[in-house]
Amino acid sequence: MAINLIRDISDSSSYWGASWVFGCFPDIHIVCDAPIGCYNLLGMAITDYTDALPHMENLTPTSIREEDVITGTTKALQRTIGDLRALGTLDGKRLLVISTAESEMISADHTQLLAQLDPQARFFWSQSLDQDEWLGRDRALLFAWEEYGKPFVTPNAPPKSPNLVNIIGPSLGCFNAPADLHEVKRLLAGVGGELNLVYPYTGSIANTPQLADAAVNVVLYHEFGEPLAQALGRPYLFAPFGVFGTTAFLRELGALLGTPSEQVEAFIRAEKQTTLQPVWDLWRGPQSDWFATVDCAVVAGRSYVEGLKQFLGEELGMKIAWSSGRPRRADEPDNIEIRRRLHAKAPAFVFGSINEKIYLAEANARATHFIPVTFPGPV
Repeated sequence: MAINLIRDISDSSSYWGASWVFGCFPDIHIVCDAPIGCYNLLGMAITDYTDALPHMENLTPTSIREEDVITGTTKALQRTIGDLRALGTLDGKRLLVISTAESEMISADHTQLLAQLDPQARFFWSQSLDQDEWLGRDRALLFAWEEYGKPFVTPNAPPKSPNLVNIIGPSLGCFNAPADLHEVKRLLAGVGGELNLVYPYTGSIANTPQLADAAVNVVLYHEFGEPLAQALGRPYLFAPFGVFGTTAFLRELGALLGTPSEQVEAFIRAEKQTTLQPVWDLWRGPQSDWFATVDCAVVAGRSYVEGLKQFLGEELGMKIAWSSGRPRRADEPDNIEIRRRLHAKAPAFVFGSINEKIYLAEANARATHFIPVTFPGPV
């Protein structure tokens, strides 16, 4: 059997993805059934550079010890919950226990134990051993809706207002999420939409049922969030990239919200005269030949890969030498192939992570401009 070598893993596990979703909720406390190192990486080291948080305040490890690997993690979990209660950390919060790769290796399922300790507590089997962060985020969003939202919503109830919109997806550990969110909120307001919830970024367990109040959902990223939008049973759109994509998005969103077409077209005209003016000046100016003579490569999340290919390649005419998205498709280069290509011939621009920046440094590609568009990598 052939061995598939993996170099410089780009995606984290589903335990990370789920923790980044649940960690947004201020009224929940997460206990990760993990050794101290697995907590330190996610809860302190990585979150510091992804979201400028010194640590995740609502995440605590069971600190699995060697003896727990032999006898099970039940005592470690009971000890951790007892300590949190004694400190008052769980006051006014729901308890959620998440499995990790280490606890899954010894089949530490605490569903029945939690039912005895706290009927409102929940156990989330993250499937960290076999699923990536994108699946973990999707499953966590659905879990939150099914456990904390759907049971408290009247079936088939109409939206509270025809112009209410949810934005689904922004969460911890998402590259550039604050800026992406700000832009979508601005576009939403421009065509007469009213923001309902940004979920899970500014959501909570308490307001999860309010997801059902919106008439339309906007999914911020293609990588995750769509299953929740489908479960909510309302029309949904993906956040746009590029000039043509954004124009079509505004018109479709306006139609779903019942906004007069005159208002939508007026907003589009204003955007062309303001936001797009610098790009228009460059593209129509004496520098316009530059676009067709420059090549670039993109390694990023699926939304950024497709978005940059559309905007830079299809709309501005730049040459897209190659690309690789996350989660990676079978016909896209892995990190070993990406490194080989950058060593052989580095494009003028490389959009990527710290991995690609390291490969460029190895190749001494000083003429290539690197632009960060994904994690891992400090920004």
